[in-house]
Amino acid sequence: MFIGLSLSGIGLAQDTSKMSVDERLKRLEQLLDSQGLVDIMLKIESLQGEVQRLQGQSEEQLHTLQELKKRQRDLYIDIDRRLLQLERNAPAGSTVAPGAAAGAATTQPGGSTSKKNTTAAAAMTAAPLLQGEQQAYQNAFNLLRELRYDKATVAFRDFLKKYPDGRYAHIAQYWLGEASYAQGKYKQAIKDYQALIDRYPNSPKLAEAMLKIGYSEYELKNYKAAQNSLERLIKTYPGTTEAGQAKNLLKKIRLKRGK
Repeated sequence: MFIGLSLSGIGLAQDTSKMSVDERLKRLEQLLDSQGLVDIMLKIESLQGEVQRLQGQSEEQLHTLQELKKRQRDLYIDIDRRLLQLERNAPAGSTVAPGAAAGAATTQPGGSTSKKNTTAAAAMTAAPLLQGEQQAYQNAFNLLRELRYDKATVAFRDFLKKYPDGRYAHIAQYWLGEASYAQGKYKQAIKDYQALIDRYPNSPKLAEAMLKIGYSEYELKNYKAAQNSLERLIKTYPGTTEAGQAKNLLKKIRLKRGK
């Protein structure tokens, strides 16, 4: 195309050298009015608009990627903080694996402890310890602590197949939900947390599981379901830290839904 235009330009220069000024102007007007030139100009404008649109999409995707990286980093920090806290709270010389009594009691604002969850924790801890259970749990827990989520998930699922009624079964189920949530697998996280609620009704982790279901539904932009889950949590565990967090998230949801 460019060669053709160049040749046309050379021909025009040669032809116009023999033309009068009026004839040259008429020739230029004919060229400018030609449909081919108009089409080229329209295509150039269209391409410029497409480039601008793609640049805008690229900037938006870059912003989204940065937000996802920040959220993932925050999740890593949060889960690492929880694991460290659980290990520090483990009794010295205890035979219980780190994290087995995770969240043994749900704390209320001000630092008081929920009596209901303390009783539940005692009941779960009193469950018989099966042969090989502690080591199997410890192996899975170590993978989670190292943030090796895929391998930790496989290990915890294998653990639950072998020890579905073991002392650590309820907390293994909870960690499955946490591993899914940390990876942004929110649909799977909801299933894992719900399994904890359904299979282990005496677990002291129920309030946290209900809260994380609400958070997962929020991340999936299923705001109506999230609102129902959070309201159920507040009604079931009033005055707890989880209920307070649920209220904060409810405010965000109501703003998004315009209610």
